[in-house]
Amino acid sequence: MTLPVSHNNPLRIAWNVLILVSILAFLFIISFRLVFQSLHGDQLYYVLNFILFADIGVNFISKVKIGYLRMDSWDEIVRGYLRSWFVVDLIAAFPFELVLLAFLGRVPKPHDRWMTVYLVLQTLTLVKLLKAGRIFKELEESLGIIPSVRRLILFGYWLSAVIHLMALGWILIGAAETSRKAVDQYIRAFYWVTTTVATIGYGDYGPNHDSNLQVLYTIFVEIVGVGMFSYIIANVSSLISNLDIARSSYQRRLDEVNAYLRSQRIPTELQERVRDYYSYLWEKQRGISASSVLDDIPRGLSQEILMFLNREVVNRVDLFRGADELFLRESVQLLRPMVFLPGEYIIRQGEYGDCMYFLTSGEVQVLVGEDAVARLGPGSPFGETALLENLHRNASVVSISYSTGYRLGKDDFDALRRRYPKFDEQVRAVASQRRNEDSE
Repeated sequence: MTLPVSHNNPLRIAWNVLILVSILAFLFIISFRLVFQSLHGDQLYYVLNFILFADIGVNFISKVKIGYLRMDSWDEIVRGYLRSWFVVDLIAAFPFELVLLAFLGRVPKPHDRWMTVYLVLQTLTLVKLLKAGRIFKELEESLGIIPSVRRLILFGYWLSAVIHLMALGWILIGAAETSRKAVDQYIRAFYWVTTTVATIGYGDYGPNHDSNLQVLYTIFVEIVGVGMFSYIIANVSSLISNLDIARSSYQRRLDEVNAYLRSQRIPTELQERVRDYYSYLWEKQRGISASSVLDDIPRGLSQEILMFLNREVVNRVDLFRGADELFLRESVQLLRPMVFLPGEYIIRQGEYGDCMYFLTSGEVQVLVGEDAVARLGPGSPFGETALLENLHRNASVVSISYSTGYRLGKDDFDALRRRYPKFDEQVRAVASQRRNEDSE
C-alpha cells in the first residue's frame, strides 16, 4: 500500500466504517456507564479508545477529498488536518480518565468531589460525534453513494442513538423497574421507547400517573415519535424511488416514448423495434446517454474519458492504429456513438455519403443490390469511399445483430484529413483496398 493512502482505498473506507461504529458504541457505553454509575473501564472501552487514538495517525497519512477540493500531498494533508479535526480527535482519544485515575490512585466515590471531574472526562470522548456527519460525507464520496441512500443510512444511525438516549432518560426519571438488574432495566426501557416512538404503544409499560415528570417525559417522547414517523412516511417512498435514479429516469423516458407511439398510431411492429432499442440501451448503458454527460464537463476532461472508453476501438481500427496522441484526442471528440438494431439499414445504396462509421461490436453485412458481398466485424470502418470521392453510396450496409459503433460526419472527416496527412493517406489506402476487393 502506497502512502499517503487514497481517500477511496478499500482499507480507508473500511476504517471509516469502523470509526462510525466505534463512535456509536462509545455513545452507548459511556452514557450507560454514567446512568448506572458503572465507572470501571472494561476491555471493550479501552479497545474503542485505542481505535480513536489510532484514527489520528490514519488521518495524517490519508488523502482528503471534499467535493472538488483535494489534499494529496503530505504538506496539504498535515496542515489541513491540524486546522480542522485534529483537536476534536485528540480530545476524543486522549486518556484523560487514566490520567485522573493515576493521579488519584482510585475510582472516585459517588459523592466524592472528584466525581464531577471524572464524569466530565468520561463524556469528552463523545465530541467525536461531531465528526460523524463528515465521515458519512467521505463515504458518500468514496463509494459513490447517491444522496438519498446516504440520508437513509444517516437517519437510521442517529435514530438508534436517539432511542438509546431516550431509554436512558426513562431510567433516570425513575420510571424503570429498579428491582431488576441494570441490563434488564435498559432492555425494558428501550422496548418502551421503541413502541412509543413507533406509535404502537402496547400499554404494558407506561408512566406512573402520579408522577408529572414521567407523564411530561412520555409526552415529549410521543412528540418526537410523531415527528420521526412523519419524516419516515414523507421520505421513505421518495428515498426508495431514488435508489436507482437511472432506472427511474429510463422508465419515465420509456413511458413518454410509448405514449408518443400510441398517439401517432405507429404500426405495432415498428413500436416493438423502438422498445427493443431502448431495452438494449438500458442493458448496455443503463439508459444514460454519453453525450448528455460529456457535453457538460470541460473539453480536456471529456477527452480523458473518451480516450479511456475508446482505447480498444482505437487499437482495432486500422485508420487509427499508430496515430499520434494529438490526433487521437481530437478524433475521439468528433465521434458520435450509435446503436444499430438487427436488420437496420445503416447505409443505403444510392444515397449521398455524408458520414462514415466505425464498428465497435456486433456484425454488419455489405450488400450490392440484393447480393451480400462481405461481412464486417468489430474494428471495421465503412462508408469512407463515398466521402473521399464525393459520390453516392455504392453499397448498402445492414446490421446483422445488435451492433454499436461511431459516426464521423463529413465536415469533421475532411477537417481531420486536412490537418493530419498521415490519416488522409491511410483513408485512401483503405478505400483503394475496398475497391480492389469489390472488383474481384
